[in-house]
Amino acid sequence: MQHRGAILLLGLLPWLPVNGICQEPPAAAKAPLVQVVGTVTDSLTGKPVYDCLVGYYTTDGKRRAVTPVNADGLYALFVAAGQPFELRVELENGYLDRRRTVPPIPPGTTSFRQDLALMPKKY
Repeated sequence: MQHRGAILLLGLLPWLPVNGICQEPPAAAKAPLVQVVGTVTDSLTGKPVYDCLVGYYTTDGKRRAVTPVNADGLYALFVAAGQPFELRVELENGYLDRRRTVPPIPPGTTSFRQDLALMPKKY
């Protein structure tokens, strides 16, 4: 019988507010999503830069998602349609930080390509 009460309690957890406050999801969470795909490459050699992270940020600097770049230099993530956003590759060994502001992607677009080239640091 003790297990039955625990199961009932667990079933209620998704409905309990966090810190006693129910919050609306941000407007970006309600917007349709677009898959952004691209490559991260060295701007001098054109070779893939891998094992780094691409971040998706709002234009006011709030991080929404981070995704890894694979061995071929490819990344993919979902962003809110109809709103400008920023893609960032930061703190990558041997490269300067890269930030690119992207204009709003029209709603109804399902996939959008955005390649990023990183400039090597000069020693």
